[in-house]
Amino acid sequence: MTKRKHRGSLLFPLALIFLGLMFLLINLGVIDRMIWSEIVRYWPVLLIIMGIDALLRHSSMGAAFGTVVGAAVVIAAGIALFHLFAPEAWITERQTFAHPLGGATAAEITLSCDDCSMIIGSQSGVPSSGHLISGSLTLRCDERLTQSVRRDGATAHFRLESDYRLPFLLSASRTTHLWEADLSESIPLSLSVETNGSVDLDLTSVLLTSADISTGDDPCLITLSQVSSTTLYLSGECIEIRVPKSIGIRVSGSASMELIVPPEYVRTENGILSPDYESAPFRSELVLRPGVEWIEIKPVE
Repeated sequence: MTKRKHRGSLLFPLALIFLGLMFLLINLGVIDRMIWSEIVRYWPVLLIIMGIDALLRHSSMGAAFGTVVGAAVVIAAGIALFHLFAPEAWITERQTFAHPLGGATAAEITLSCDDCSMIIGSQSGVPSSGHLISGSLTLRCDERLTQSVRRDGATAHFRLESDYRLPFLLSASRTTHLWEADLSESIPLSLSVETNGSVDLDLTSVLLTSADISTGDDPCLITLSQVSSTTLYLSGECIEIRVPKSIGIRVSGSASMELIVPPEYVRTENGILSPDYESAPFRSELVLRPGVEWIEIKPVE
C-alpha cells in the first residue's frame, strides 16, 4: 500500500505573496499606508485560510478542490445575506464635523458622497456658532471620509467627501445614510453638492454666489437664497425649486425635460424669465444641464 504524501503548508508562501503585493502597491501610491489598520480588522480571515490550508494538506486533490469550492459558495452566500439583512446599527456610525470661519471673507464648499441623502441649510438659530460649516453625518463602517481645508488669501476652500472600501459588501439605506450640514450666513459662499441620494437644500439666508448641484434619481428640493443673486448649475432626474418672492428667475440650458413654471413666466431668446426679473432686487439663474428629466419652479411667500 502506497503511503500518500502530505504537501507542506501554503500559508507561509501565501503570506509572503500578500505582504509583497501590499508593500508594492503602497510604494506605487495605489493604496494608502493606513490600509494596515483596516486589514487588522479582518484578522478572522486568517483563521479561514488556515482551515482551508489544513484541508488541502490532509485531503486528496479532488476532495480538497470540492472543499474549497464549497467553502467559497458558503462565504459568498454569507456575504450576500450580510449585504441584504445586516442591521443598520452594525454597519453605520454617526460623526460630527465643524470648521471655523477663521477670518475668511468668502468660501468655496464641496460636499460629495456616493449615495447618501443630504439636508443642507443655514445656521439660523445656532447662537454664535462662528463656523463656516458644521453638522453631522452617518457613515458606513467601510466608508472613508476625507476632509480638506486650504486658504487662498481671504477665501477658504472646504471639501468633505467619502468613498467606499467595500462597495459590494455593505449597504445602507439612503434614509439612514444621511449628511446634515449648516452653512454660515455671514460671508459669500460658492457651493458644490454631489450625491446619488436625495437633497434638501435651504439657502434662504445664505449669501450664495453660485452652486453646482448634481444628484441622481432621488428627489432634490432647493429653496433659493433671498439675500443674494446667484447662478445654479443643476443636474438630476427630479428637481423642485422654491423661489422667494423677492427673487427674479431666469431658466436657461438644456430643454429636453419636463419643465413646469408658473403661468406668468415668459419665454425669450435669453431663456425663460419671471415677470419681475429685471426689477427684482436679487436674481437667480438656473442653468439646466443634460440629464435633468423633470423640474418644477414654485413661488413661495
